[in-house]
Amino acid sequence: MSISLNFLDWTIGLFVLVGSLGVGLYMAHRRSAGKNSSNFFLGGRKIKWPIIGASLFATNIGAEHLVGLSGDSYRYGLSAGSVELTTAITLGFACAILFPYYIKNKIFTIPEFLEIRYNRNARLFFSGLMLVISIMTKLAFTLFAGALVMNSLLGWSVMTTVFYTGMIVAVFTIIGGFTAVAYTDTIQTVIMIVGCSIMLFIGLDKVGGWAGLMEKVPEAMVIAAPVEDPVYPFWGIIATAFYAGIFYWGIDQVNVQRVLAAPNLQQARWGAMFAVFLKMFPVFIFALPGVIAFALFPGLEGDESQQTFIVLLNQLLPSGVRGLVLASLVAALITSLIAVLNSVSTLVVRDFVVEFRPKTSEKRQVLIGRFVIFIVVLFGIGAAWLVYKNEEGLYKYLQTITAYLVIPVFPAIFFGIVSKKVTLRGATVSVIAGVIMATIFVIDQFLGPETGKSIFPFLHYKYTLNFGFRGLWAEILITGILFLVSAFTEKTSPEKLEKTTLNFSGKVAHFSGITDWRLHLGILSAITISLYIWLS
Repeated sequence: MSISLNFLDWTIGLFVLVGSLGVGLYMAHRRSAGKNSSNFFLGGRKIKWPIIGASLFATNIGAEHLVGLSGDSYRYGLSAGSVELTTAITLGFACAILFPYYIKNKIFTIPEFLEIRYNRNARLFFSGLMLVISIMTKLAFTLFAGALVMNSLLGWSVMTTVFYTGMIVAVFTIIGGFTAVAYTDTIQTVIMIVGCSIMLFIGLDKVGGWAGLMEKVPEAMVIAAPVEDPVYPFWGIIATAFYAGIFYWGIDQVNVQRVLAAPNLQQARWGAMFAVFLKMFPVFIFALPGVIAFALFPGLEGDESQQTFIVLLNQLLPSGVRGLVLASLVAALITSLIAVLNSVSTLVVRDFVVEFRPKTSEKRQVLIGRFVIFIVVLFGIGAAWLVYKNEEGLYKYLQTITAYLVIPVFPAIFFGIVSKKVTLRGATVSVIAGVIMATIFVIDQFLGPETGKSIFPFLHYKYTLNFGFRGLWAEILITGILFLVSAFTEKTSPEKLEKTTLNFSGKVAHFSGITDWRLHLGILSAITISLYIWLS
């Protein structure tokens, strides 16, 4: 199934995309993106809250996100979009606990913070891990999934699309640095929201409005799936938010780099709250169209159900609007890729080049960062080819690597900030224990349900079968190991703890009225809870 495009669609789509990239490069030139490392990697730490929030949103939304969410909503209903409403939890925790210490220490990378809290080896280990993860999952998966989407839409060769997309995005990031990335993200956030909102409203009109949708497919309009649901159990999603979600929004370099670019903590927190607001839209503009497609075009199965987005483009949208929505799809692909490239180059330069050669000049840091972007794209293309040849499929590939990333390291980082009792030795042992647990989960996944149940029966109960629940129990156990080992090992020096851990005896910051981020979080949380209640 492919999309039908005419001259008007191509004209509007290309104009919107090229225009957004052009504005990004213009802002990079205006802000002297290549002047020094701070400008190139963090926009000179002058990025204000609207740009931070929009960039956080755009970085999160990939081409596979748009297509995959509508396809999953066609098959599973609105419950597929339940994770989109968890950012009040994840970014709320990050704003309260994590971001103050990142901004306070003026770090370029999250591994840099780990050196302050633990030691140099902790920084190098986590930075190396993030590099592998960013290339082997984020970059490879986004390149490949985006190419699959373009193959479905336009019939383009998958690996050829991977190569040219990678090269074009690399050149853009090399020239513009973080400033171009952030401003392009902002414009393309508007493109995504406007384009997909138009598709939503046209779809609602065709199906008879909200009432018509509730009448036709009431079972698909429930966002909170029961606990025994094998795919999107509501409480499993909520559990995942407390470790994987906080890691993703508060520790993952690709996302947190947007926050590190803020001039101060207030702007960082405002940007995060703006992102929480924007993350309320995907349930309606990405997931709900999938339910509309289920009501209008029932009976799609297998690969057809995964191409719900294409069905909507072809069947609902008039000429011109179809080009705009397609532009929003490509915008999602581009924003995800440029975010990864910029962040990976930052990790390499700051955590390895400058760490071992501290006298490296500012100009040379920028030059090396640009060279790294080119090399990383080549690695990403190679990794995408491995995914292309992987018979196990994208889901298993992505979940395997993600398990190694989130489960082992989250407690050591999060509780390293929350508690002064956590020690280096405790963190090390907890990470090792986490790797063992994650390995068991991955092996069970690859073995399949029948074989896995015979070897690891304790993983195949109601509250251990879903990945969200498994991760929660693992994190509780790893946290217990972290504090147990820390209790009997050498304590961290007070000097390090002063700069890196939460001071519970300190005074709560004075409430600053309507501009206080805590008020914003309270309002957004109330809206989120109301949406869950309304859609349950």
